[in-house]
Amino acid sequence: MTRAADAFKDRTAIVTGAASGIGLALTRALLKAGARVLMADINAPALTRAVESLSVHAPQLQHAAVDVTDAEAVQLLIDFGVARMGRIDYMFNNAGISGMPPVAQATLGDWQRIVDVNLGGVINGVHAVLPVMRRQRGGHIVNTASIAGIMPVPGMVLYATTKHAVVGLSESLRLEMLPENIFVSVACPGAVATGIWGKQDVPRSALPADVAADEILRGVVKRDGIIVFPGRLRRGWKLYRWFPRKMDKVLMKMAR
Repeated sequence: MTRAADAFKDRTAIVTGAASGIGLALTRALLKAGARVLMADINAPALTRAVESLSVHAPQLQHAAVDVTDAEAVQLLIDFGVARMGRIDYMFNNAGISGMPPVAQATLGDWQRIVDVNLGGVINGVHAVLPVMRRQRGGHIVNTASIAGIMPVPGMVLYATTKHAVVGLSESLRLEMLPENIFVSVACPGAVATGIWGKQDVPRSALPADVAADEILRGVVKRDGIIVFPGRLRRGWKLYRWFPRKMDKVLMKMAR
């Protein structure tokens, strides 16, 4: 993480979904690298506990309870970040949910909920922070998607729909913003051991959240557009792009 430490030292970052999982791990890694971080999460009690666990970094840390589906609240978060930290170098739009029913059982309410959080939350974050980064003439937006955003995942249609949208948003925004020195990355991890699994068993292959955070930050330092990990999934993604029909049986088997 030496290069990461150099990249993030004395920089400022906002992380949504920061009370647990990848968001908390990103916050911890950024603070360790010398960044100042504004943590945001809808779960105020969990956020308070997370802040307390990071008390050694208190001078570098701010926090705010925010619902990312509320555009006005996200705008206030960005304004608060600028007021407290002076600028925003990194925006990690990380908040997200899973746990939706199979598509045949899904209601329109289920669809609306996951779209509001997983896609709407990213849109709200991008919309609010982009004018700040344009005024600064620089910055880096990092959106959390999933391997389900670049490959089909049977049984997760609702989730995959939102994550594909986040990848499309991120890739188009990346090219549009490059001339203005604003970089955009989208993280597409495989299984990560976080609370997003709910009552489901966490796969034995799931990465610890701190390992996932390190992978994301390494990709950010390199200014990668799409950050795919672990390595076996990078290989699977390449195979899917080259031989999509031949990969269908493999993906169906993995989904069982």
